[in-house]
Amino acid sequence: MLFAVAQTIAVGVGAWLIGLGLFMIAAPHRQLAALARLGGDNLIHFSEMGFRALAGAALVLAAPQSRFPEIISPIGGFLILSAAVIAVLPLRWHAAYSVWWAHRIPANAVRLIGLVSILAGAVLIWAVLG
Repeated sequence: MLFAVAQTIAVGVGAWLIGLGLFMIAAPHRQLAALARLGGDNLIHFSEMGFRALAGAALVLAAPQSRFPEIISPIGGFLILSAAVIAVLPLRWHAAYSVWWAHRIPANAVRLIGLVSILAGAVLIWAVLG
């Protein structure tokens, strides 16, 4: 039962990555504006960290039955650890970091990253359904 829930969430993470990638390709300037708002307030900050930790836990729990457990499990662990670290840092640091990147990534790079996101999402879905 727990594996099925984790697998479903992991597939949802893959679908989210695909959707995010499509958004990045279609509207890179809007994506950069959204990036600049991350960490802008407590609701956004802690929601992002909660979703990151949930995605990480799902990957860790779904990894043993996946095609690449030795890759998926550490990625999940990284997501959990990074969520915990970012959650305890001052909100202004997270906000400043998001704005810093949003002002430095060119729109064409966002489109390229979008392609990587689509590929990563598709591979994740394929791997956890394996």
